[in-house]
Amino acid sequence: MSSRLTTILVITLLAGNAWPEEIKKPDTPQAATGTGSSNTTNASNNPANPMITVDLQNYFMPSPAGYSGRTGDLGYLRVSVPVDKFGLHQYIRTILPIVTTPIVQGGPDTGAGDLTVYDFLLNQFRGTSIGVGPLIEAPTARGFDYGPGKWQAGAAGILLTPLSWGLLGVLPTYAHSFSGNSSSPAGQNLTVQPLIFDNFPRGLYFRSTGVWNFDTYYHVDYIPVGLGVGKVWRRRNGDSINLYFEPQYSVYETGSTAPRWQIYSGVTLKFPIGDKQTER
Repeated sequence: MSSRLTTILVITLLAGNAWPEEIKKPDTPQAATGTGSSNTTNASNNPANPMITVDLQNYFMPSPAGYSGRTGDLGYLRVSVPVDKFGLHQYIRTILPIVTTPIVQGGPDTGAGDLTVYDFLLNQFRGTSIGVGPLIEAPTARGFDYGPGKWQAGAAGILLTPLSWGLLGVLPTYAHSFSGNSSSPAGQNLTVQPLIFDNFPRGLYFRSTGVWNFDTYYHVDYIPVGLGVGKVWRRRNGDSINLYFEPQYSVYETGSTAPRWQIYSGVTLKFPIGDKQTER
């Protein structure tokens, strides 16, 4: 409940400062250079597009390493809000994971993970969007099987290039513990997410977005490679709905609970700020 309240407060505080005047400026970072259909698809897949964004995503993990015959599951609620403060373009993302662990005897058990917030400071260089900023993670997890139980701090970044046929990019994050439950080990977590989107007519696209994980808390590392499909619908008022499905196979995995296979699926909802949202 406290995690949900935190998320609601963050959204409420940020929404009033969201980028209303910037969406009409020609120098606002773009995320599309192709046809109208490709531009719409790029905008829906761009994690730094200046629109209020809600992501509901899920990873289903059958028979993770060390737990054959059991299943794991990792869901995410992500809320992202563009903010313009002191003439700086920022993009603040709040993430609440819901973890179903295969470790618990008698079957999986479910609980909230650690709440993460990070803030990109965005700019553009020769058509490429570049962002970097601080990250903080609060120990809201139900227990050590759901999160490290420590405050963590680090950084997040994004590098994204729009092309006539789609998007190419990468989204890395890094966090290191600095305070919290003394019985939990200190550690660090690094993720790297390549972003590859290949657009087709009518809002259809291919995607590959497996998140590489390197975790010293649980000594679990894995590098998934995915190939999936998605479909974007855009409404007249500028809202967009993006549905996707992406099976992923780990070309490298080590440590208990690391997924050999996982099925990634989700929906992304984007809402324009102001009276009109330009294509990005």
